[in-house]
Amino acid sequence: MKLIYKVKWAIVISFAITFAASFVVLFVGAAADINKWLLATNVSLIIAQSANVIYAFRYRHKDVGIALLVCLLIGIGLMWAIYIWSWNYTVKALTVGFE
Repeated sequence: MKLIYKVKWAIVISFAITFAASFVVLFVGAAADINKWLLATNVSLIIAQSANVIYAFRYRHKDVGIALLVCLLIGIGLMWAIYIWSWNYTVKALTVGFE
């Protein structure tokens, strides 16, 4: 878990890049496989970010832990916004795609 914590900001930046790509792919239209892979990547990065938050608070890195927690909550909120609020569109994008 310490290895994941060492790349804490790389995970945050990777999530931002992957989220931007998934937003573009989801709403511009692409194959369902690409949408599924980007969703899985976003979820795995959120899990890694959660592990970083737990590690930071467990080992008394409270200032970093709060920053990571804010980034995690923003990430979850953004994922909620594009995948849950537009659920009908998301289901179509993840099942049949737009090609």
